[in-house]
Amino acid sequence: MAKPTGRIVIIGAGIAGASTAYFLARQGIRNVTLLDRESVPGLHSTGRNAAILRTAIPDAALHSLARESMAFFQSPPDGFCEHDLIEGHGLYLAATAEYATKLDWAENDAHVLGGDFVEPAELYARVPDLAHDVARVLSLADEGAFDVQAILDGFLRGARQGGVDVRLGVDAQELVVHDGAIAGVKTNDGLIDAEQVMLATGGWGGELSAAAGYPLELTPVRRHLLVTSADASIDAKMPTVWFAGSEFYFRPESGGLMLSSCDESVVPPNEGEVTVPEVLEDIAAKTGRWLPKMENLDAAHFWAGMRTFSKDHRFVIGPDSRLSGLHWAAGLGGHGITTGPAVGRLAAEWLVTGASSREFADAFTPERLLEAAAV
Repeated sequence: MAKPTGRIVIIGAGIAGASTAYFLARQGIRNVTLLDRESVPGLHSTGRNAAILRTAIPDAALHSLARESMAFFQSPPDGFCEHDLIEGHGLYLAATAEYATKLDWAENDAHVLGGDFVEPAELYARVPDLAHDVARVLSLADEGAFDVQAILDGFLRGARQGGVDVRLGVDAQELVVHDGAIAGVKTNDGLIDAEQVMLATGGWGGELSAAAGYPLELTPVRRHLLVTSADASIDAKMPTVWFAGSEFYFRPESGGLMLSSCDESVVPPNEGEVTVPEVLEDIAAKTGRWLPKMENLDAAHFWAGMRTFSKDHRFVIGPDSRLSGLHWAAGLGGHGITTGPAVGRLAAEWLVTGASSREFADAFTPERLLEAAAV
């Protein structure tokens, strides 16, 4: 199939939009414009996440994207970054006896890359202050955390070098539609003609499409994170630990600990970053449960970030059959950075060829949500 000749506009310069622009540029597509209403790219979901690299995912389709992306992070293309993208101090998924079955899915290689079930003693050796109530542990030795800013910067730098027109501080206000097809985007900086438009604006993506008459159900969910004050007793090479069932995670950050009680509140997108002080009590309670020596550390930084989900919690990547030229890269939930390279490749493939032969490509297209809504 011939390369597209009309302009492609990507709305949203977070991880989904930036990685898609990068892979379009790698394929020699020069007529690409990447927009973001903020003056700083990745300001919202991309920049407010926990930076946890966790490829072990119960959904095999999502894990396939994480597995592909892991290879990219381990061996990025020449010039992509100046230092390692992964801080591989290890990741442990743990559970008490009560929730031990919550890790049954991890026995299947279709969900885990390079992971092994180990004795709890291994985890206690790495985190001596951890409460001794762990019954089951999955170790992912090469995972843990990554440098989100370096990843985003690498995608944006590569996109620009490949000819992508990156415009920051430009707000996409309306999709322009003529005769059942995308014709452009109205912005605060004027009209941009386009043959294809991809929505990669997280929780706000559904608003633009709905205003044009093509609603797609996407649910923004707020989650809080906290970084404690620095403490000399905290090992900077401590692994990331995530508890299944009771849902709590922690990892070292800036001399302290990053903590989350994995709270979930469905909110309008404009409230996705509004902090709720009461969540501090839940974080303190779970910290005291698992790290009693750390429960009195002060909070140095407390914030909320937004994760956006489709109804079946799978990503939305590909063309919208209701409107020619409308594409999606949305609903990445909490796995956006972990799967970013594969998401960009897949989205670019749809934009360039109008098809995909990947094993799970159909699992992510908007069509399955439209069909479910019709039923």
